[in-house]
Amino acid sequence: MSKSKALKAGLERDALLGEVFSASPDAVVVIDTHHQIVLASPAVTTLFGYEIEELLGQSIDLLVPDNRKELHAGHLRRFFEAPHPREMGVGLDLTGRRRDGVELPIDVSLTPVNQHGALYVAAFVRDATERRRASNRLTAVNDITKRLLAGAQMQEILSLVAQSARLLCNSDAAWIVMPTTAKFEIVSVDGVGTEVLLGVFLSGDTSRSAEVMRSGQPDVIEDLATADNVPPGVAELDLGPGLYVPFVADQRRLGTLVLARAHGQPSFQPLDVAFAEVFAGAAATAIEMGSVRSEIDRLNIIAEDERIARDLHDTVIQELFALGMSLQALSSSATGAVGERISSAVESLDDVIRQIRNTIFQLPSRNDSATGLRDEMLRLADRFQHELGALPRIAFLGPVDNAVPEIVGEHLLQVFGEGLSNIGRHAHASKIEAVVAVEGEWLSFSLIDNGVGVSDGPSAGNGLRNMSTRAENLGGTFTIGRREPTGTIVEWRVPLVLGPTD
Repeated sequence: MSKSKALKAGLERDALLGEVFSASPDAVVVIDTHHQIVLASPAVTTLFGYEIEELLGQSIDLLVPDNRKELHAGHLRRFFEAPHPREMGVGLDLTGRRRDGVELPIDVSLTPVNQHGALYVAAFVRDATERRRASNRLTAVNDITKRLLAGAQMQEILSLVAQSARLLCNSDAAWIVMPTTAKFEIVSVDGVGTEVLLGVFLSGDTSRSAEVMRSGQPDVIEDLATADNVPPGVAELDLGPGLYVPFVADQRRLGTLVLARAHGQPSFQPLDVAFAEVFAGAAATAIEMGSVRSEIDRLNIIAEDERIARDLHDTVIQELFALGMSLQALSSSATGAVGERISSAVESLDDVIRQIRNTIFQLPSRNDSATGLRDEMLRLADRFQHELGALPRIAFLGPVDNAVPEIVGEHLLQVFGEGLSNIGRHAHASKIEAVVAVEGEWLSFSLIDNGVGVSDGPSAGNGLRNMSTRAENLGGTFTIGRREPTGTIVEWRVPLVLGPTD
């Protein structure tokens, strides 16, 4: 290559490098060993507010906050001692100072440059505001999630969401609006003076919060003081720019997150809107995760309570029930003080059974929503206790809740109710015992009392006729007879697998 061509090629490279330098989105600052600025790219003006001519010959400390100058000088000294390309201040939150004195987060990459025997350092500086804010957002969402999984109360979580949203979005106020039965309510607030908004009810039809939640679209307000459909009380807070974002997790709309800045502060820009939407979505998802975890915990408690209840029913109560029946049979042949003591022991056993059953029904997860056949039978016995003057004892044998079809269970409850009603009206009994047993493909139900017993002649009572008809309709049998020495025994037996009906 000729000299002229080589010179031309060198000039073209220099021109290209100059164009790349000038077009770089990062602010490039070149300093010498005295830490003085010898070269700066146009992006420096955009980032720091200084014209290039103002920076040339100045110390790099001009762009460093006062409280970081000593630390920064130490970093530079060590870099010049062992220069190699690297990021500056790895693991540190670096900040720069603009011409107007405002500090901003920055990322800096350093590279050494040798030119004609002289050492220079080129610093590539980038605005780290959004990267830092995204990192803080992740930290905030992680904190929310941890607290939810640790069992924090929802009000505490909502307060944390409002506070985090206000700080992350450079706002002066934040509040969360959620739907109640008929209206929308401001359930959490953060910021000076925002307490006046807490608990305020808004229209579920016309309020801006309701509209944003339904549409799923954010709403940017230039001036909250003049906007319509904003909460009463906003005007006295001297708030200007506002931003409404939907508080949505997947397809479930939880409410609306509202952010506001004081009059004179910049309006919310598209980047602010996108950031707030991502944060609100992440926080709402975390809340949903917490709700799922709470529901799982609740179901685990219910399962454990059900296990305890089954154990009490199937073991303790059944054993006490059998012991009581044995003692009662023995008392019929005992007289005097021995008979009285046996009768007293039977009454004590009845009282223990009653207490155990009350304990079962008072378990936190066992309430009127339980619909198992055992629960229904026990509740029915409880309802008849006052009319009978005694609480019926019930024994369950086999998988009563799982094996009995719903239609059969409904008939059994009616038969049990009819039987208790008959005993209450006619028997004058002091002891009532029932046994519900699943035996193979059959359900057997026995109801026994120690009352006056049935008459020897035929009975035309509707209650007994209904009990018999229900058994026949299900393909089963019904019998009633005297019990020795006194009382009545009812036997009702039906198949668990029902055949076709006419």
